[in-house]
Amino acid sequence: MRTLVPFTLLSACCVLAACSTAPKIAQEKTVETAKEVLRFGGQYDVDHNQLQLTINDDPVMRGSFPPYTPVQNLNADYKGMKVSSRCYFGSVLSSEGGVFGRVAGAIQAAKAKSGDKCEIFIDGKSVENLYF
Repeated sequence: MRTLVPFTLLSACCVLAACSTAPKIAQEKTVETAKEVLRFGGQYDVDHNQLQLTINDDPVMRGSFPPYTPVQNLNADYKGMKVSSRCYFGSVLSSEGGVFGRVAGAIQAAKAKSGDKCEIFIDGKSVENLYF
């Protein structure tokens, strides 16, 4: 019995770890501003529906997608600059199961909007796109 409990716990942890999805990581982009060099990055945790965008490895913007909504707009101040993002994640809709997910995926593909990306703005000017 003593060996059964640790084995059961270990088995449960392995099963739970195997069920989680790895986060989607954005390809880092570097932007030079008049003030400094900024390195943009981010990740999207599919299991927890959490999007996090970073500047120079600092988590600056964070949010989650509302149900059935592939758009997320985030805003932050970073060292005196107004930084914002306009994100479109086609995978949010296509990951919905069943008929809805298939129809949403087909519509997005027809509109060429099936990818996951965030457009980054500094002081209202588009400077770069992050692709996940």
